[in-house]
Amino acid sequence: MDNMDKKILLLDRDNDIMGLAHEIMFYGYSDMHITSDPDAVYKIAKNYRPDLVILDFVLGDENFTSICELFKSNELLKNVPVIVVSKSHNRVIHNDALEEDTVFIKPLDNKDFATQISYHMAS
Repeated sequence: MDNMDKKILLLDRDNDIMGLAHEIMFYGYSDMHITSDPDAVYKIAKNYRPDLVILDFVLGDENFTSICELFKSNELLKNVPVIVVSKSHNRVIHNDALEEDTVFIKPLDNKDFATQISYHMAS
């Protein structure tokens, strides 16, 4: 399966990482679903069946916690890598139970971010 066949679901709550979405597409990941609605992201994921999920969220937010729990408890989605992008870095240490795969703190280093996307998409 090449990059063109891989699906990415991106939750961008405030258009903060929209430029990053364009850069991801530049690397050949053209099948991307972008939403700004955190309440709809799980339902979208169940229908879309992504290979990677990128969540732009405040760590520790109640919605974030419940979304991560839903993903990890769903048989179809539990093995899908989840990358979290957040402005808040002080909560990372306290979120061991959420099982996110990678956490990036804004502002992002695009090269590191692209490397992590490639890594997760290859696994």
